[in-house]
Amino acid sequence: MNTPTQAPLWQREFPDFPPADMPELSPGWEDKSWHNDACPSFHDGDLGLTLWIDYADRAKREMPRHSSRFTLLREDDPAEANGREIISTEDWSEILTAIKIRWTEYEHEIGRA
Repeated sequence: MNTPTQAPLWQREFPDFPPADMPELSPGWEDKSWHNDACPSFHDGDLGLTLWIDYADRAKREMPRHSSRFTLLREDDPAEANGREIISTEDWSEILTAIKIRWTEYEHEIGRA
């Protein structure tokens, strides 16, 4: 948990990442950012998802010509050690749609739907 004077983990690990470029995440996403990774990452344990949020400025990305700004992985598949990619896109609304679809699947899995 962050104290009022402490910056979020992603900001401490990636101090050059512009705060204005970080989309707002809903509750439930745990900041898993680490400075040795290419960009900030967040995990939702209930949904089994990891979200990578890369720099809006392509020039700051580790692979500027080959990486998308947002990548969503499904982490609960034992056959995939690093997660199975659900979507990789420049469009935040596509990420939100993919999360909503996974949420619906999750509700079916736990018997809420």
